[in-house]
Amino acid sequence: MKQYRTVIKTNKFPQLTRRVFTTADGLKSDNITAMRFDNNGVLFVGTDKGLARFDGEKFSPVAIGVKDAAISMIYFNSENHMFVGVGNSMLEFNGKKKISEKQFGSKLVDIKVDLDGAAWILTESVLYKLGENGYDIEIGVPGKGSCLAVYKNNKVYVGTAGGGLHALVGKRWHWSELMEGVTGILSNTITCLYMDPVGSIWVGTDKGVCVYDDNSYWLDHSKIVGLPDAHITGMAIAENGDKYFSTTTGLIHQHNGRLSYYGYKRWLPSPNATGVAISPDGSVCVSTDKGISLFETKMMSLREKANELRAQTEKYNVRYGYVIDRDLEHEGVLSADEGHILASDNEGLWTGLYTAALCFEYACTKDPEVRKDAHRSLLAMIKLTEITGIEGFFARAIRYSDAVDYGTGARHEWHITKDAEGRECEWLGETSSDEVVGHFYCYANYFDLVADDEEKKLIADTVKKILDHIINNNFHLVDTDGLPTTWANWDPDLLNNDHKWIYEKGTNSLQMLTFLKIGYHITGDEKYEKLFVEFAGKKHFAMNLMQYKIPDGHLLHIDDNHDFLMISLLMKYTDDPNLRSIFAMGLTHHWEDEKVERNAFFNFVYGAVTGEWYNADDCIDELMDMPMDQIMWPLYNSYRKDLKWDMAPAELGMPPQLYEPLPAHERRITSNDSNRFTVDSGVEDVAQEIFKKSDEPTAYTMFPGTGNDKGLVLKSCTNFTHPYWYARYYGLIEDCE
Repeated sequence: MKQYRTVIKTNKFPQLTRRVFTTADGLKSDNITAMRFDNNGVLFVGTDKGLARFDGEKFSPVAIGVKDAAISMIYFNSENHMFVGVGNSMLEFNGKKKISEKQFGSKLVDIKVDLDGAAWILTESVLYKLGENGYDIEIGVPGKGSCLAVYKNNKVYVGTAGGGLHALVGKRWHWSELMEGVTGILSNTITCLYMDPVGSIWVGTDKGVCVYDDNSYWLDHSKIVGLPDAHITGMAIAENGDKYFSTTTGLIHQHNGRLSYYGYKRWLPSPNATGVAISPDGSVCVSTDKGISLFETKMMSLREKANELRAQTEKYNVRYGYVIDRDLEHEGVLSADEGHILASDNEGLWTGLYTAALCFEYACTKDPEVRKDAHRSLLAMIKLTEITGIEGFFARAIRYSDAVDYGTGARHEWHITKDAEGRECEWLGETSSDEVVGHFYCYANYFDLVADDEEKKLIADTVKKILDHIINNNFHLVDTDGLPTTWANWDPDLLNNDHKWIYEKGTNSLQMLTFLKIGYHITGDEKYEKLFVEFAGKKHFAMNLMQYKIPDGHLLHIDDNHDFLMISLLMKYTDDPNLRSIFAMGLTHHWEDEKVERNAFFNFVYGAVTGEWYNADDCIDELMDMPMDQIMWPLYNSYRKDLKWDMAPAELGMPPQLYEPLPAHERRITSNDSNRFTVDSGVEDVAQEIFKKSDEPTAYTMFPGTGNDKGLVLKSCTNFTHPYWYARYYGLIEDCE
C-alpha cells in the first residue's frame, strides 16, 4: 500500500506578543477611558486622571491645562491635530500647543468624519455636523448618546446607552428609532458602531454584535457563525478588514470569519476590556479597568522562535543541569535576581525530554553550544543514577543545601548523602516509571545523535546498570527500603494477570519492550534481545501492544506522553516487519483516539513512524500559535457560549471539560502529559465577581479546571522545542532559515 509522508515547508509568520502597562509604567491611572493612535502611530491614552503619551517603552503625562482631567474621547484629524474630550469641553492641540477650546452642553463622546469629508461631533445629548460657519446640523439625541457611525450623504447612526439605535432621516432631520423586540437588533444598549464599505452597520451591544443593512435585514450570532456573542464594549477595524471587539470578558479577534479569544490574564490585565484601538502598523491596544495590553507582531521563523524560547529556558529554568519549572516571586516577573527553581518529582523525565530536543537540534545544526548544553544535562541525568548508592536505582531529584527548598518535602523519601565531590545533598526516591521513560528516551537519542565514543561508553554503562537492576528485581525498581516503588512495575505476571494493573498493562508492556530494545541497541548485550523475544512472545507483550491504549475519555494524559515517546523508539529499533506491523496496530489505535487533541508531538511521531497522513496543518498551527510567554497565567474561558462541553467526567467526580481543546493561545501552557481540554485555572474569584455583575445569573456558573495558576510559574520551552526539532530531524518540517 502507498504511504503518504507529508512535509511542511514553513515561512516566517507573525508571532503575537503582548506587553501590559499600568500606572507603574507612567499611566495617570489604570482606569482607561479613551485611546487613540495618531497619524504617525503614536499611542495616546486617556484615563480618569489625565492623558499620557507612549514612547515605545513607557508612558509620560501630557499636559492639557486641566489637572487630573477625566478624558472621555481622543481624536486626530488629517492634519494630526489632537482633539480631547474633557467633561463638556473639547480641546484642540497642534503638537503641545492648545489652539482651540469648545464648550458643549454635555460630555463629549465621539468625532467621526464621513466619506464626504464632513465632521460630526456627538455628545451625550446632541449630535452636531460641522459646517464652514458653525454647525449645519444640531439635533438632540433621544437618550444618552454612546457611539456614532457615519457614511455619506448624511447617512448617520447614533447608539445610546439603553435607548436603542437611531438613524438620522428625513427632509426635516429627525430620528428613526430601531428598538429591541421591534426590529432585529439584539439590545437597546448600544456600545459601539461601525459602517462598513457597503454601508451596512455593525452594531455592538451588551448582547453581542449584529449587522444591519440599513433597511430590514439583520444578522447576528444566532443566524451565522463569526459574529461575537458577548457583552461588547468597543470595536476597531484593521486595514485588512479584521475586526477586534473588546468585551467584558476579554478581546475577540475576527479573522477570515473565525473568532479568536484573548482573555485574562495571559493577554489582558483584567477580564473587563473597555476599548480597542489599532495603529497604522497593525499593533492593537486593548484598554481595561486595570491598565492596557499592547498586542504586537514580529515576523519570525519557527527556528527563530525555538532559539528565543530555548535562550529563555537556559537563563531561567536550569539548576544543576536539570531543566524544570521556575517559581516566580512576583506575578509575571522574570528576573535572574528573584525566583527559584524548586525540586520536581520528575527531574529525570523533564530534563530527559529537554535534552532529547537538544539532541535533535544538534543533529540538524551541529551547533557546538547546543552540544555543550546537551552534554551538561546528560551528566546531570547520569548523576541521578549514581547518587543513590544502589546500582541501577536512580533518584527522582537531587538538591544541595544552597537550594531554598532544601530540607522540605516528604522526609521519608528524601535521603541526605554526599556526592562524588563530597558536597552534602539530598535525593528523592520512590522513583516511578515516568523517570525510567525519560532516562531511556534521553540516552537513546543522545547515543544515536550526539555521543562520541567516551560518551557512548558512559551511556552504555548507565543503561546496563538500570536494566539489570530492573531485571534482577523481578522487573521492578526497588527503593532503599527494599520495596518496589509504586509505579515502576513491568512484571509480566502482574501486568497480564492482576486486574489492578489493567490500565497499565499495555503502557508498561510497551515500556519494557522498548527498554530492552534500547538496551540491546546501546550495549550490544544479547541477553536483552533474548528477553525482548521472550516478552514479545511467551509473555504476550506483543499482543498487549496491539491495542495498548484503553480509551479513557481524555482524562488521563501521563501515559499518553510515555506511550508516544516509547513507541517512537520501539519502532526505530525493531527491524522485523511483522513485529513492526503489530506495534503499528497499537500506535494507530492510540493516535486515532488522541488526534482530536491536535498535539504536535503525538502527530509528528505518528507521521514519522508510519509515513501516513498525520494532521500536519494542526502541528504547524500549534507551533505558530503557541505563546512566547511560557508563564502559567490564570485562565478564564468558561463564560464563552461557543464552547461544547463534555459532561461525562462529572460522572467520575471530575470537572467537565471540552470535547475539543482550545487553540494554543487560548489555553494553559501544557506539557504533553497535561489536560488540554480544561478551560479555566486559578480564576474562581474573578469568575464569581463577573457572575455577581451578570444580568444572566446562569451565564457564568462553570469554573472547571485542574490548576490554580497565578502567574507565578515559568515553564521550560520543551513543549515547543521537542516537537519542533523532532519534526526537523525526521524531515517533516522544512523551515526557512
